[in-house]
Amino acid sequence: MQTNKENSSSRIEYIDALRGFTMILVVLQHVATFGWGISDDMPSIHPYLQQFRMPLFFFISGFVLYKTNVIWNVSHVRQFLSKKFLVQIIPTIVFLILFCKFTGWGLVDSLFDPAKAGYWFTYTLFVFFVFYSILRLCFHGRLEDIAIVVAALFFYVITWKPVYGNIPLSDSYKGLLGIQQWIYFCFFLTGTLVRKHFHLVQQKLDGRWLITLCVLVYFLLNFYRSTLPDVGLIKVPVNLLCSLAGILILFAFFRANQSSFSKDRAIGRVLQYVGRRTLDIYLLHYFFLPQGLGDAFPVFVDYPMPVVEAVCSFIIAIVIVALCLLMSNIIRLSPVLARWLFGVKVS
Repeated sequence: MQTNKENSSSRIEYIDALRGFTMILVVLQHVATFGWGISDDMPSIHPYLQQFRMPLFFFISGFVLYKTNVIWNVSHVRQFLSKKFLVQIIPTIVFLILFCKFTGWGLVDSLFDPAKAGYWFTYTLFVFFVFYSILRLCFHGRLEDIAIVVAALFFYVITWKPVYGNIPLSDSYKGLLGIQQWIYFCFFLTGTLVRKHFHLVQQKLDGRWLITLCVLVYFLLNFYRSTLPDVGLIKVPVNLLCSLAGILILFAFFRANQSSFSKDRAIGRVLQYVGRRTLDIYLLHYFFLPQGLGDAFPVFVDYPMPVVEAVCSFIIAIVIVALCLLMSNIIRLSPVLARWLFGVKVS
């Protein structure tokens, strides 16, 4: 059922909870990868989570960005990007420098690496804000949605290996620009479209057939994925469909159970709090990731146990998130540090 709260410009509680849940999935993945040393070719649940984990994060970013009462003119874009630069780029640069100093990584090498020593997300999100601003400045009315769909497909395809390999730039500059991560712009734009046409989307979600289709698509494609030819013309749309289906399934689940994720429930309060502090957690959690767990306890590498490993990684991830929130609250005691480390506006 559509609620007034969903149509208002205020925060939607289950969206904050969904963002908090997604942040926990990010930390969970990093514990498995950097802690236990779990790779994609090992039996685990993580390849399935990867299909929608980061796409969902960007989808939510686009969803919460869209506002019906915003006029995208040059003045607004200038103010918008200036604000986002202070929130997305300045803290990222500060934490990247600190992380490189702390770990001994080369700062210049990290800047030219697509992953930016792990700090690629906030940089990429700012780039998406720039791209989206240009789209909204150039296209209006009926052309707006068409341009967004075309742009979404273009940026998804541009990261396909044959296309990416023919971009006339060196690998270093491709890494500096983070072109590999532009694949997520598709999901960012999808989030803006869902928010713009939220009334229609809710009707489709309440009709049940859309979710039924998403569940069938997600599980059937994953079940038969190994039998499909390993060629780009098949892999690209299959990956896109799996990601979009996974996003809509989780989105629909949190919406259908929004009463459980409200502030009246403990799990709702916790996930919403995490969801409002995702930037803090993202910037801090790399410092708390346990290194060498796989060397000290190689059981999950030598004897894969996907469910047990996922439970252990989840417990460690929760501890790391709690430590990040504690450190965040300590840092936020100083308005100056809160401003430059987390982009918090000083009143």
